[in-house]
Amino acid sequence: MEVLARDPIPACIGKALVAMLALWKDVNMVRRVCLCVVTAGFVATAWCRGAEMPDQDKDDPKVYLGGGAMVTSRPYAGVDTRVYPVPLFVYEGKRLYLRGLFAGYRLLMADGWSVGPIVQPRFEGYEEDDSFALKGMDDRPWSLDAGIGISWLTKIGLLGLSGVTDTLGRHNGQELEFSYTILFKLGGFDLIPSAGMRWKSHDLVDYYYGVRSEEARAGRPAYEGEDAFDPFMRLAVRRKLTERWSLVAAAQHEWLDDEISDSPIVDRDYDVSFIVGMLYSW
Repeated sequence: MEVLARDPIPACIGKALVAMLALWKDVNMVRRVCLCVVTAGFVATAWCRGAEMPDQDKDDPKVYLGGGAMVTSRPYAGVDTRVYPVPLFVYEGKRLYLRGLFAGYRLLMADGWSVGPIVQPRFEGYEEDDSFALKGMDDRPWSLDAGIGISWLTKIGLLGLSGVTDTLGRHNGQELEFSYTILFKLGGFDLIPSAGMRWKSHDLVDYYYGVRSEEARAGRPAYEGEDAFDPFMRLAVRRKLTERWSLVAAAQHEWLDDEISDSPIVDRDYDVSFIVGMLYSW
């Protein structure tokens, strides 16, 4: 608390966080967890991949804590874009890292390479009361994916490759992701753009976007999804306000494969999220 007392910003930020937490109580538990995961997915992951760049002392663990607001859309028919308050938490150590509910461990490290296990919840599903278009559908609950993550730090950026599989026997599918991330500074801002591709297996796509024969009705025919390739772009931005306080923002756009967008329960061919918030580091 003594550190916070010396900082000129915490008083006003503290009030903002109290207001955010009050709003947070109005969001049900599943949504709260989902928001943490989404936040980790494109803010913490995008921004903290920048922490793997050469200017970060990886022997000195970093902790980031804060909050903000997120605008997120889901591709399911009738599900509107929503704005939520979100907490932000990141621990970035030499080997262990926690980015929201995304966790990993760099088991092997050498010459810019790192390899290790990763764990990440998957909240790609829905409940039938999320929209009229989903009435009569069985709920598609969250699951927990685990696998291996590989990164390679080069002179021209950070290359990442991960592969995960379902561990709870829900979608029984797999996902591979390849990404390229760079970090550069411009006018006092840290800019961290990323681009990549996700491959989603038949089982994963069919579980979250398919329509079973017993769920079919007029205007919603049975549908079976196949493997999908979804490209994405992500941009995270940080502006330091004091030694410890930073303003952060990030946006992600994912283009959905026809195997997903052709589903009768999907009404768009993209998924977009945006967040802005404050972080305190120590």
